[in-house]
Amino acid sequence: MKGKNKNRIKENNIDMTQRKMNAMPEDAENNFDEDAADMDDTDKDDVEPDDTDVDAAHIDAAHIDAADIDGGDDGSSIDPDESDDDMPKKVRLYEDYVIDDPEDMDEAPDTGDMFDDEDDDDLESAASRGRRSGLRRYNMYGPAGKTLALLWTIFVVLVCGYIYIFHINTTIFADDITGRDNSVNIEIPAGANYSLCTIDEINQLISNYLLARANADQTTLKRLVTNPSEFDDMKSVEIAAQYITAYNRTKCYMVPGKNAGEYIIYALSNLTIKDVDSEPLDIRSFYVAKQTDGSYKIDNSQLSGDVNEYIQNVTASKYIQDMYQYVKENTDYLLKNDDTFKKFQNMYN
Repeated sequence: MKGKNKNRIKENNIDMTQRKMNAMPEDAENNFDEDAADMDDTDKDDVEPDDTDVDAAHIDAAHIDAADIDGGDDGSSIDPDESDDDMPKKVRLYEDYVIDDPEDMDEAPDTGDMFDDEDDDDLESAASRGRRSGLRRYNMYGPAGKTLALLWTIFVVLVCGYIYIFHINTTIFADDITGRDNSVNIEIPAGANYSLCTIDEINQLISNYLLARANADQTTLKRLVTNPSEFDDMKSVEIAAQYITAYNRTKCYMVPGKNAGEYIIYALSNLTIKDVDSEPLDIRSFYVAKQTDGSYKIDNSQLSGDVNEYIQNVTASKYIQDMYQYVKENTDYLLKNDDTFKKFQNMYN
């Protein structure tokens, strides 16, 4: 009986030792072999086959230890993780180094790459690198970058537009001032076929005639022309005088006539019109002839064909037409900008 118990104890010890071997790291296997050899020697020295000192208590304990080792009736085995305490732990260099004072940081050992384990490579995974790359692209081309590019584009467009409008094409957004100038003093171009009238008697003749028309003065009108019968009927003159009340700042330009002592006169004046705010330009032409007494009169008689043709040719010349165009531009300008003048023009026509 005692021999059998000893054998069971020995077998249980061997079985438990074998299980620990399976749970122990490779570097402890050699030590285990030595321990097993020592255990066998101990069993041989301490336990004799005829030893009668083993009592029932020891046998019961052996049964309990064996049962615990076998894992009980459910056949469970010892968890290999229970042997972790027997495994040697990897201690990192300077792991126990503690800095009590931040000023001692300069005295701290240089750890270098002592914490760079192979497992740290997982931090440089493709996903993390992709996120960092995406973040860099976001910073470069994100909303802030797009907004800045858009602002620069708008700025360049505005600068180019400003240069084009105000320096290249000056007509855009500029006021249409063509015709606004209604001065009777026009600049005579070089080579023109007319000149400023320098004969005072002619200038005075034209001024008196226009004044008599504004006042519907029949007597004066008959005295200033070569054919007084034109003003026997003053109806048209009186109607015109109701609206055109004055010819202001009259300036006369002359072209020599067909015969000596004769002149074609083009008179520019600023009209004063009833209920019209502006003073539009007016142009009238006269054929003035010197009389036998030395005075000048407006020749309103039936002129010869040669004289009429001559007058028509002069009036159709470029220089005289430019003068008429100057007056027309002023009329067109006022029709667009002066409603009172537009109303008068529509009524007159």
